[in-house]
Amino acid sequence: MKESLTNNPTDWRRIFGALANEDTRRAYAQAILGIETDGSSIKQAKALKNLRSAGLLDEDGKPDEGVFTRALAQIASTTPKEGVQRFLDADGRIERYPKAYGERVGLLRHVGSQILKHGEELTETDLTLRLEEISDDAVLLRRYLVDYGVVIRRPDGSIYRLADGSD
Repeated sequence: MKESLTNNPTDWRRIFGALANEDTRRAYAQAILGIETDGSSIKQAKALKNLRSAGLLDEDGKPDEGVFTRALAQIASTTPKEGVQRFLDADGRIERYPKAYGERVGLLRHVGSQILKHGEELTETDLTLRLEEISDDAVLLRRYLVDYGVVIRRPDGSIYRLADGSD
Protein backbone atom coordinates (compact mmCIF):
# COMPACT_ATOMS: atom_id res chain seq x y z
CA MET A 1 0.00 0.00 0.00
CA LYS A 2 1.06 3.60 0.45
CA GLU A 3 4.34 4.42 2.07
CA SER A 4 3.71 5.20 5.69
CA LEU A 5 4.20 8.81 6.62
CA THR A 6 5.89 7.71 9.83
CA ASN A 7 8.65 6.19 7.70
CA ASN A 8 9.27 9.54 6.07
CA PRO A 9 9.35 12.42 8.55
CA THR A 10 10.11 14.99 5.83
CA ASP A 11 6.93 14.30 3.91
CA TRP A 12 5.46 17.65 2.86
CA ARG A 13 1.98 16.53 3.96
CA ARG A 14 3.20 16.11 7.53
CA ILE A 15 4.88 19.51 7.44
CA PHE A 16 1.81 21.31 6.12
CA GLY A 17 -0.44 19.36 8.45
CA ALA A 18 1.59 20.43 11.46
CA LEU A 19 1.76 24.06 10.36
CA ALA A 20 -1.98 24.19 9.67
CA ASN A 21 -2.59 24.18 13.43
CA GLU A 22 -2.33 27.60 15.12
CA ASP A 23 -0.79 26.27 18.34
CA THR A 24 1.79 24.27 16.41
CA ARG A 25 2.67 27.29 14.24
CA ARG A 26 3.13 29.40 17.37
CA ALA A 27 5.39 26.77 18.93
CA TYR A 28 7.40 26.54 15.71
CA ALA A 29 7.81 30.32 15.56
CA GLN A 30 9.01 30.32 19.16
CA ALA A 31 11.53 27.59 18.35
CA ILE A 32 12.78 29.46 15.27
CA LEU A 33 13.14 32.69 17.25
CA GLY A 34 14.83 30.91 20.15
CA ILE A 35 12.12 31.81 22.63
CA GLU A 36 12.23 29.33 25.48
CA THR A 37 8.97 27.71 26.54
CA ASP A 38 8.40 25.45 29.47
CA GLY A 39 6.28 23.04 27.39
CA SER A 40 4.22 22.29 30.47
CA SER A 41 0.80 23.03 29.01
CA ILE A 42 -0.97 20.21 27.23
CA LYS A 43 -1.34 22.31 24.07
CA GLN A 44 2.36 23.23 24.07
CA ALA A 45 3.44 19.64 24.63
CA LYS A 46 1.17 18.41 21.85
CA ALA A 47 2.42 21.13 19.48
CA LEU A 48 6.05 20.18 20.16
CA LYS A 49 5.25 16.50 19.60
CA ASN A 50 3.58 17.38 16.25
CA LEU A 51 6.60 19.46 15.21
CA ARG A 52 9.00 16.61 16.01
CA SER A 53 6.76 14.12 14.22
CA ALA A 54 6.70 16.35 11.13
CA GLY A 55 10.48 16.65 11.20
CA LEU A 56 10.39 20.40 11.84
CA LEU A 57 12.14 20.03 15.21
CA ASP A 58 14.79 17.56 16.27
CA GLU A 59 14.52 15.53 19.48
CA ASP A 60 16.11 18.39 21.44
CA GLY A 61 13.39 20.78 20.26
CA LYS A 62 15.72 22.69 17.91
CA PRO A 63 14.58 23.62 14.39
CA ASP A 64 15.79 21.23 11.69
CA GLU A 65 17.46 23.52 9.17
CA GLY A 66 17.26 21.02 6.32
CA VAL A 67 13.66 19.87 6.59
CA PHE A 68 12.33 22.04 3.76
CA THR A 69 15.25 21.23 1.44
CA ARG A 70 14.68 17.49 1.96
CA ALA A 71 10.92 17.79 1.49
CA LEU A 72 11.35 19.75 -1.75
CA ALA A 73 13.94 17.27 -3.02
CA GLN A 74 11.58 14.40 -2.28
CA ILE A 75 8.76 16.07 -4.21
CA ALA A 76 11.05 16.81 -7.16
CA SER A 77 12.27 13.21 -7.30
CA THR A 78 8.82 11.65 -7.57
CA THR A 79 7.58 10.98 -11.07
CA PRO A 80 3.88 11.69 -11.55
CA LYS A 81 1.78 8.69 -12.44
CA GLU A 82 0.07 8.59 -15.81
CA GLY A 83 -2.86 6.69 -17.29
CA VAL A 84 -4.48 3.97 -15.21
CA GLN A 85 -1.45 3.98 -12.89
CA ARG A 86 -2.91 7.12 -11.27
CA PHE A 87 -5.62 4.94 -9.76
CA LEU A 88 -3.38 2.14 -8.51
CA ASP A 89 -1.07 1.95 -5.52
CA ALA A 90 2.55 0.81 -5.66
CA ASP A 91 1.41 -2.83 -5.45
CA GLY A 92 -0.96 -2.46 -8.43
CA ARG A 93 -4.09 -2.53 -6.24
CA ILE A 94 -6.96 -0.16 -6.95
CA GLU A 95 -6.70 2.90 -4.71
CA ARG A 96 -9.71 4.71 -6.13
CA TYR A 97 -12.05 4.65 -9.09
CA PRO A 98 -12.00 7.49 -11.60
CA LYS A 99 -15.11 9.64 -11.84
CA ALA A 100 -14.82 10.25 -15.59
CA TYR A 101 -16.53 7.52 -17.59
CA GLY A 102 -13.71 7.07 -20.10
CA GLU A 103 -11.06 6.81 -17.43
CA ARG A 104 -13.14 4.34 -15.44
CA VAL A 105 -13.63 2.15 -18.50
CA GLY A 106 -9.89 2.35 -19.16
CA LEU A 107 -9.09 1.22 -15.63
CA LEU A 108 -11.62 -1.62 -15.83
CA ARG A 109 -10.24 -2.80 -19.18
CA HIS A 110 -6.77 -2.77 -17.65
CA VAL A 111 -8.02 -4.84 -14.71
CA GLY A 112 -9.85 -7.23 -17.05
CA SER A 113 -6.69 -7.84 -19.07
CA GLN A 114 -4.75 -8.51 -15.86
CA ILE A 115 -7.13 -11.06 -14.39
CA LEU A 116 -8.48 -12.93 -17.42
CA LYS A 117 -7.06 -14.25 -20.67
CA HIS A 118 -9.17 -14.19 -23.83
CA GLY A 119 -11.33 -17.30 -23.93
CA GLU A 120 -10.76 -18.12 -20.28
CA GLU A 121 -13.90 -18.82 -18.24
CA LEU A 122 -14.09 -18.54 -14.46
CA THR A 123 -16.69 -19.27 -11.84
CA GLU A 124 -17.88 -16.38 -9.70
CA THR A 125 -15.80 -17.66 -6.79
CA ASP A 126 -12.62 -17.96 -8.85
CA LEU A 127 -13.10 -14.52 -10.40
CA THR A 128 -13.71 -12.98 -6.98
CA LEU A 129 -10.55 -14.58 -5.60
CA ARG A 130 -8.51 -13.05 -8.42
CA LEU A 131 -10.13 -9.66 -7.92
CA GLU A 132 -9.28 -9.73 -4.21
CA GLU A 133 -5.64 -9.54 -5.26
CA ILE A 134 -6.17 -6.05 -6.68
CA SER A 135 -9.14 -4.61 -4.79
CA ASP A 136 -10.36 -4.25 -1.23
CA ASP A 137 -13.92 -4.67 -2.54
CA ALA A 138 -13.80 -7.52 -5.04
CA VAL A 139 -17.59 -7.78 -5.28
CA LEU A 140 -17.93 -4.12 -6.28
CA LEU A 141 -15.13 -4.51 -8.81
CA ARG A 142 -16.78 -7.62 -10.29
CA ARG A 143 -20.06 -5.68 -10.60
CA TYR A 144 -18.25 -2.78 -12.33
CA LEU A 145 -16.55 -5.17 -14.76
CA VAL A 146 -19.92 -6.63 -15.75
CA ASP A 147 -21.83 -3.33 -15.79
CA TYR A 148 -19.20 -1.62 -17.96
CA GLY A 149 -19.11 -4.55 -20.41
CA VAL A 150 -15.53 -5.60 -19.73
CA VAL A 151 -16.56 -9.02 -18.44
CA ILE A 152 -19.56 -11.04 -19.62
CA ARG A 153 -21.57 -13.14 -17.21
CA ARG A 154 -23.76 -16.04 -18.23
CA PRO A 155 -27.45 -15.37 -17.51
CA ASP A 156 -27.41 -17.89 -14.68
CA GLY A 157 -24.33 -16.16 -13.15
CA SER A 158 -22.27 -19.35 -13.18
CA ILE A 159 -19.46 -18.34 -15.56
CA TYR A 160 -17.59 -15.12 -16.28
CA ARG A 161 -15.33 -14.36 -19.20
CA LEU A 162 -13.59 -11.42 -20.78
CA ALA A 163 -15.65 -9.58 -23.39
CA ASP A 164 -13.54 -9.95 -26.50
CA GLY A 165 -15.91 -8.62 -29.13
CA SER A 166 -16.84 -12.03 -30.56
CA ASP A 167 -20.24 -12.09 -28.88
